[in-house]
Amino acid sequence: MIRLKAERAYTYDVPFVGEIKPYAHQIVQLELVQQVIQKGQKAIIWNEAMTGAGKTLANYSYLTKKPRVKALGIYPVNELVKDQFESVHDKKSLPLSKWDEVAVWTAEELRKIRRPGQRKIEQLLETMGKSYRAVLSNPDHLMLIAQERLFSPKKGENPLLFYHLLQFNMQIFDEFHLYDISQVNFLVQWMALLDTISPNPHAFLLSSATPRKEFFQLASNLDLRIYRVQEEIEKWLDEKKPKRNGERIFLEPLQISIQPSMLDYWGTYEKILEQWHEVESYLKEYPQAKGLIILDSIHEAQMLAQELRGRGYDVGEVHGLSDRKQSRRELGKPITVATATVEVGVDFKGDIHKDFLIFEARNSGSFMQRLGRIGRGSREKPEIPLYVWAYVPYYVAENLKEYTNQQMSRKELQEMIVGTYRHFQSFYPYIQKVGGMNLVHHYHLLKRHHIDRETNQVVQAIQETVEKMYDEGFGSQNERYQRWKREKIIEPVIHFRGHNTMEGTLYPDKDPEELETFYPDIWFWDENIPGKIKKYDFNYLLRRRRVRFISKEEIIHRVKEYFHGAELEEILAELQKDRVLGYAEVLGIRDKAAKLYWKLPVIANRLKRRITRLDRLILEVEDSPELKEQLYSLFQSEEKKSWIVFFTPQSVKELRETLRLPPMFRIYPARNWQGREWSIAFNSDAFQLWSLLGETENGVF
Repeated sequence: MIRLKAERAYTYDVPFVGEIKPYAHQIVQLELVQQVIQKGQKAIIWNEAMTGAGKTLANYSYLTKKPRVKALGIYPVNELVKDQFESVHDKKSLPLSKWDEVAVWTAEELRKIRRPGQRKIEQLLETMGKSYRAVLSNPDHLMLIAQERLFSPKKGENPLLFYHLLQFNMQIFDEFHLYDISQVNFLVQWMALLDTISPNPHAFLLSSATPRKEFFQLASNLDLRIYRVQEEIEKWLDEKKPKRNGERIFLEPLQISIQPSMLDYWGTYEKILEQWHEVESYLKEYPQAKGLIILDSIHEAQMLAQELRGRGYDVGEVHGLSDRKQSRRELGKPITVATATVEVGVDFKGDIHKDFLIFEARNSGSFMQRLGRIGRGSREKPEIPLYVWAYVPYYVAENLKEYTNQQMSRKELQEMIVGTYRHFQSFYPYIQKVGGMNLVHHYHLLKRHHIDRETNQVVQAIQETVEKMYDEGFGSQNERYQRWKREKIIEPVIHFRGHNTMEGTLYPDKDPEELETFYPDIWFWDENIPGKIKKYDFNYLLRRRRVRFISKEEIIHRVKEYFHGAELEEILAELQKDRVLGYAEVLGIRDKAAKLYWKLPVIANRLKRRITRLDRLILEVEDSPELKEQLYSLFQSEEKKSWIVFFTPQSVKELRETLRLPPMFRIYPARNWQGREWSIAFNSDAFQLWSLLGETENGVF
């Protein structure tokens, strides 16, 4: 057992926001933002303060000082957007004037307030008006605006939206460690774009307790100064010698029990049940304690919840946060079993507080992120001690034995955990091989806005930025962009999520007979899960569930019967734009996991280790005649499918071991025409794998 101390920090008697006495990191960040904007500079400000230490207030505090300054807050998931809105919109915590408004740009919220006949682009322009001091959104809207992908019958309206975003001097990127390498590349290019073309000062505020070295490597090639708040605190204390106001506890003490588990074999829920007597003992002593269990596998989470209900516990389940009210009800139950969706955007305080936590962690980042879900105060019964059971790989548990019964801070624990877990593949070669494709894409968009297209200073400046960031000539990067666009494989690179759902906006004049590009997810209807309808990776669904494939029309019919209002509109919009493997109804759980693999065409050997757009792919199963027949029918349908893929003649197991692939990286078994084991990846994952193993020539087949 490891004992974590309470986390304390001094507050200081210095002017800040209203009557609030700030922590050092809050006032230091405020002063840095003020310095950057008042001097007309552009800079990156990175705050590594811990969870619960008031980063939201630090990020938005400057809005209370200058009435003309605007903030754009970008968050990786919509639930976090909603959570941050509650904080920013609260006049007690952020006393903006009574006329100041805060806008939320998520598909769900925008649909709720859209007037009949109003276009989305009109809505966004409206919420960027003078009275709006802040806009909170996700990177998807950043992409839609920057890449001019929103529908508009008016020429020039799309670029106008982009130029309006330049007014937002403060641009906030929270939970930065949750982005993968392609998304980091996208966001750095966004900052580079504003650095190059915007005449306004900008403070790019990044919040994460886990700095990304690849971000700093890329950002250091720009002319942006980088401030690290924690490094500036010591200077501030030495120079200002501020008077201390008091000391606050912002994270409660807790105890952690480290439990070894064979995580590679996906059996943590069984291990939890084997050792449930420890939880029972805790609950016997503290019967009013409420708990949270976080697992990576939705199947395991559902099985565990079902078993615990069978033992008489009142158990909630959260495997997606589309319905906020329903999710909150589930989170408020005595025990909640959840997946990674609760890692961000859910503040476990008040009626959804938790006293004990059980989680599995396949990497160090997951360990610290999940640990941060409890201990942030506002508990109904603060006298109940906080207890954590952490299920980790055997080698991690073995290395942590020497720390049993030791007391330490969270910072010390983090250093120990990071040093104990094996380091996984960072995919840094992706940055060099893919390069600045988003900036090159912006280059071609911006050329359309200017008359002297070849000699314009802004256009030339983007060329120089691309070369400087990636240490490669603009000509060769542009040639790569043009080739990938011709071959229709560019979309996963410039789309923030790495998907191809909006590929049509790049090719408005596409031949209607040409194949659409699909992605191997499945929309499915399951009467036994909250919300009934979900979209997940085909492998999760077909390995563990018995299903019946249904038509798109049938699943839309069910959605229309079950959902209403804005939620109905949101789901229908997703269904209409998605190009997925198929649609299914869940019939039950399999006794044994199905063994699925992709059957590659005869020409696979000629295409190996290249990014390829391919229509000759079939999903097969080894040990289920019923599913085999269904898959055969699915792939014989009239709707032909095209896929952006990378495949290589090594097994999934071999690649995971030799390349140290992250545990949740989406790579699947494949077989060539001779039946030999290969591996395959799709879309952005295909490009990431290609960056490690691939040849430089790509192709369309």
